Amino acid sequence: MNIKTSGICIAMLLLVASASYAASIEKAIMLNKHGLSKEAKVELIDIVFSKSADSIKAQAYYLLGSIAFENNKIAVALASWRDLSDKYPNSEQAKLVKNRINELAEIVGESARESIENAVALSYLRHGDFWSRGKSEIFTIDSSWIPNVETSMKWYDKVINEFPKTAASRVAYQNKLRALLGWEEPGRYGSKHGIKESFDKYMPQLLETFTSFKKEHQNASSRQAFRYQIAQAYWRNKNWVKTREWLNLVIKESGEVDSFYKDLAERRLRKVEH
Repeated sequence: MNIKTSGICIAMLLLVASASYAASIEKAIMLNKHGLSKEAKVELIDIVFSKSADSIKAQAYYLLGSIAFENNKIAVALASWRDLSDKYPNSEQAKLVKNRINELAEIVGESARESIENAVALSYLRHGDFWSRGKSEIFTIDSSWIPNVETSMKWYDKVINEFPKTAASRVAYQNKLRALLGWEEPGRYGSKHGIKESFDKYMPQLLETFTSFKKEHQNASSRQAFRYQIAQAYWRNKNWVKTREWLNLVIKESGEVDSFYKDLAERRLRKVEH
């Protein structure tokens, strides 16, 4: 075998290896998607310690951090994404987390238990903890006088604007719509939020958000559920014309398929006024 041929063979082997590790990334994503997060992490850690390309390793670090974050292990997520930024600073994944590391660090600073290597310092801390064991380990936040709906929408909009047409955007839209649909806190003096507080104020925002949601996520399975919720909101407000309009839209969008919301809309149409 001459040097030129040998070089071609090595290049082909590297290409096959990269394809193999890319497949492992896909496998890890699939494992995590189906609730097998432990297996997914093992797959990704194998990639980190493999001879795969830097771009593949960067993906592995990013996904390790994402899985940790999903499981509410904020400190682990932060560590994974810091490793990503340190080792592969020019990767696309590093750019994604660069501006969010400080935000995560703030969260970690609230509740994380740090590893103390100095035994003497650790003993002092334990003495202090013994005498202050009644202290809270989790900060509480007084949210009185803070507009809940508007504050939540600020964060949902950040997701929608920064990660358009992604699963995160779809979830943000759905949660924003739910916030606008509103809720009522339990108890005699519980506050009301969203359209339950002010129909005239929040209904235009609800309709505008739904229009954007429908445009950006045309295949979202929750669209019919939100159409019915909008119809129901009009029904509670005794706007019979709009109630019928949205119920008929639910039926129209279902087509010939006999679905739960189509059946529900047809049954409600039989008795709208009350």
